[in-house]
Amino acid sequence: MAPQKASTSCISDDALRIPALDKLRGRRVILASSSPRRKEILASVGIHPEIIPSTFEEDLPKSSFAGEKAIQYPAETAAHKALEVYQRLLKEDPDAERPPDMVLAADTVVVKDGEIMEKPADKADHVRMLGDLNGGECQVVTGIALVLPTLTSPGYQLHSLSETTDVQFADSPPEILEAYIASGEGMDRAGGFAIQGKGGLLVKRIEGDWNNVVGLPVFSLCTFLHELVETGQLDFDD
Repeated sequence: MAPQKASTSCISDDALRIPALDKLRGRRVILASSSPRRKEILASVGIHPEIIPSTFEEDLPKSSFAGEKAIQYPAETAAHKALEVYQRLLKEDPDAERPPDMVLAADTVVVKDGEIMEKPADKADHVRMLGDLNGGECQVVTGIALVLPTLTSPGYQLHSLSETTDVQFADSPPEILEAYIASGEGMDRAGGFAIQGKGGLLVKRIEGDWNNVVGLPVFSLCTFLHELVETGQLDFDD
């Protein structure tokens, strides 16, 4: 996927006039993801970043994130995604007139009983995932990483956060699960379901941020940006 060219400003004119967004006006902000869902969530609050997907393979050993450590996995993956894009851009054009001011990356996984569930590998894996989730609970965890340039070694600051939402699945009969699997909707979703689509028929209730289940907890992101502004960590030297 070719990078999308940046607009004049990554913050729309009708975005809220708040410090976290005002700091980003006129800045080169990059989303290291091709996810249309994350792009839409950011656009809903007036953030329109340049899209440069990461080439990181997302192959961190899950054995290192077993049990309670499972919730750390998406933040680690997001950090690798953001750094890959930031370092690639500097390597490709070290004298760029407009280097990135911020690279944002995210990764979402479903965690059930300490097991990390990413996207189904195939139909059989999809059947297994939904069977495990049906009538039970899981946690949807999104990790977010921000890379900000600095003048000191190693040349950047890495900030990360994670958000967890509890999801309660309905005890759906086999015909509903089979119909959903046949739709193909969940094949490219962590845990094998899309709550914002047909997969909403499988979910009884959630506790936490709905956007987090979709793929990007925008409230937590903007709150975190505000904290970085307040502590002087989100500041740009022109």
